[in-house]
Amino acid sequence: MRRRAKRGKTVLLCPKCGSVRVTLVAGSIIGQVYHCSKCDYVGSLVFETEVNEDGTPVRAPASDEG
Repeated sequence: MRRRAKRGKTVLLCPKCGSVRVTLVAGSIIGQVYHCSKCDYVGSLVFETEVNEDGTPVRAPASDEG
């Protein structure tokens, strides 16, 4: 039996604006619905990322494409 790697604290990010002000508004057996209070996004897609020691979300570096 394999053990999962220990994960740090995580936070949810809005896919539209990148804000951490995302809350769960509905959830059931068919899935969850989240709401961003910054841009009013409502949907089931959100990003989960780890948090740095200072409390800021870990974000992927910007790509150098075009």
